[in-house]
Amino acid sequence: MVVIHLAYTTIVNPPGAQAILSHAQVWAGLERKARVPQDFVPVVETCEIHSETDNVITATVIFKADSAVAHARTIREVCTLSPPCRLDYAMEDGSTATNIISMGKGATGDDELFLTFIFAWEHPQLAQGSDEAKEAEDQHKTVGGQTDAYRK
Repeated sequence: MVVIHLAYTTIVNPPGAQAILSHAQVWAGLERKARVPQDFVPVVETCEIHSETDNVITATVIFKADSAVAHARTIREVCTLSPPCRLDYAMEDGSTATNIISMGKGATGDDELFLTFIFAWEHPQLAQGSDEAKEAEDQHKTVGGQTDAYRK
């Protein structure tokens, strides 16, 4: 079995960004991502919300058939929202994902908004070091860099 651990941090408003996003706008994007992940994550085909209470959303996510990211085509997840900076996803297979909005110094020394994605994806069907495990890891690396979706 392979567990893919990844963390990816990206600057929200890179130099040359057409639209500058505020913290509130990024948080609104994360809330939307919890409800409509297919608008943000290319490997997600669709999502069905089962329940939403306070800051907890329970849903079933269906991944695209050609996705190496998910070992199951359908997975049930619970998303806990911790406004205004954190989403925690717990999948029924033991996989987890965390999305965090943070502030930090950018390249110019000015305060900047950052978005960090942390994953622990379980792939019981993959062998450590296999080509399939490498492909799954490569696909996971693309999931974090979708900040343009927050500008829509």
